Amino acid sequence: MRRFLEVVTPNVFLFQVIKMTKHTKLATALALGLGAWGCSVDFSSPGRLVIIGGALNAENKAIYDAFVEGRDGEGPICVVPTASSDAEEAMHRAIHRITQYGGPESASGILISTETPERAWEPAIAAQMDTCSGFYFTGGSQSRIIDVFLPSGDTTLAYATLMKRWREGAVVAGSSAGAAMMSQTMISGGSSREAIIDGIAEGPDAEGVQLRGGMGFFTPALIDQHFLARGRIGRLLVAVINQESPMIGFGIDENTALIVDGDSASVAGESGVVVVDGRHIDPSGSHMATGLAVNLMGAGDVIDLKSLQIKRQNTSTSLVPDGRMLQEPTDPFSRWAFLHLLLELSTSQETEMTVDTEGARLILRRGEGFTAMMTTLKGGPEGTPAGFSAGPLIVDLLPPETD
Repeated sequence: MRRFLEVVTPNVFLFQVIKMTKHTKLATALALGLGAWGCSVDFSSPGRLVIIGGALNAENKAIYDAFVEGRDGEGPICVVPTASSDAEEAMHRAIHRITQYGGPESASGILISTETPERAWEPAIAAQMDTCSGFYFTGGSQSRIIDVFLPSGDTTLAYATLMKRWREGAVVAGSSAGAAMMSQTMISGGSSREAIIDGIAEGPDAEGVQLRGGMGFFTPALIDQHFLARGRIGRLLVAVINQESPMIGFGIDENTALIVDGDSASVAGESGVVVVDGRHIDPSGSHMATGLAVNLMGAGDVIDLKSLQIKRQNTSTSLVPDGRMLQEPTDPFSRWAFLHLLLELSTSQETEMTVDTEGARLILRRGEGFTAMMTTLKGGPEGTPAGFSAGPLIVDLLPPETD
């Protein structure tokens, strides 16, 4: 009797199906916890997602509370350090931080790494994951996560169990690489400069923005991280332009999180989240376009993920133009340059800016109904106002002018 019960345990049964089907529709449907072959994922009913832009400060209570309070059940939040080069050290550091907010039994580790990828297929690991009330993916390389959990597109038992628990209500959080892996299509590398000049990379070693399949938690949009701090607006614009669907991107800055509940999301943390909407663009060349709508969301702002309507923080006050002339940035893709550019456009009497850079011409102008808000004059990154929120900005990414 014991042997029979072991055979029909859900995780073991799922493991046998996955071994036989290797990422067919049936295996994927079972991994997602769907009731029928061919059903689509209903994005409006997952567990909470806490998508963190990297460099998470240990004292950022708002973000740690977001995933500690989003747990499903009495089990621990399980730290998954697969992305990290020193997985064990990263795991223990994250466990320590989480227990400072959730209590001594609130976190444990699932040590799956590129050095032990076979563990992603083990029923014992899946059984442990099935007891987790949530999951936290550390930073490092997002490609390591995909290579271990979805090697060559195959659905591992660990991935199947992870998706099952999320569909049941478990919170999934991730920082830096742990944020990048959330989307269906994942940005895995490349700088803004490479993206503007070369577009989408045609191979793993080619210049340009690198795209590959992600883990598929956050299906409405692409995700980018360390966004304003590392000047990644260029690569997100190009990635969005080249997406057939949904042509939407979220760029999450450092020490900041996008907290997703059902079909809405809010911002918490020190900086902001840039939303790029490419649904109404007019393509211009292989990786250029006009009419990209860009918004900066600040802490407390909420977005409806179906309509992309943003509700600005109701305690904010308007930023008033002070008559200054716009100053063109030397390099729009340098650290923090886009944040300062947004602030310039929000406080100047001028409403449009043209920036010529290697490989492209950027035209930025205030869109219809443009507003700029803040909670306090100081307290944001790089001397910017705290809770800085602005948009819509209309961005045209064009080929450079020729003489």
